[in-house]
Amino acid sequence: MAEQRQGYRGPWRRGPRRRVVGVGVAVASLPFLLSACGDDEASGAKPDLPTETPALWNPCDTLDAAFVQKQFGTDSTEHSGTATEPECRFAPKDPDSGDPAITINYQLFDGDLDQLWETMGQQDSADVRDPRIEGADAARIVVDARKRQLFVTGFVETGDLFQVVNVADPRPYDEDAVIAGVEATLTALAAQANEAGIGGQTEEAPSPTS
Repeated sequence: MAEQRQGYRGPWRRGPRRRVVGVGVAVASLPFLLSACGDDEASGAKPDLPTETPALWNPCDTLDAAFVQKQFGTDSTEHSGTATEPECRFAPKDPDSGDPAITINYQLFDGDLDQLWETMGQQDSADVRDPRIEGADAARIVVDARKRQLFVTGFVETGDLFQVVNVADPRPYDEDAVIAGVEATLTALAAQANEAGIGGQTEEAPSPTS
């Protein structure tokens, strides 16, 4: 059973401080370093560079409408954005169906989930849970059950990558089923991050021998 804790202020949209890293950024910077090592004649023609840095991550790379149908019962349309402006959301094909809508985003952060949590403020009435998610450094779920709608937000940390799942489900809703769907989604996102070599749980260092 997940541990419950207090402190949350609404669905998370943006984290505090971004740390822009990634292979795409390093590769894009390399031609600038090469061209600075001599004059124009010595260095030759400069290569064409992309006008925009490719986005690091898109959570939709591991999710699809079939997954959402299985976990949330939503007959949805996937919106994944573009290579440079990724987004990940699943909207019900029928807006009057009463099915939940799901959005997933991510943030890079220098710190752990507890430190990130402190930057988002506190609210004593929040229903906050700490589920165990395979392959994750930490995870957290916030449940906001209202008369007309259920809101569930899940966080999963793998290294510096924090992925966030937001679900909005109008009445009549099944709170336990939605929470189970969020946990399954967090597990899939953590697995994707680990497969890509981004963060994840690390093995404990062996104790020094005497």
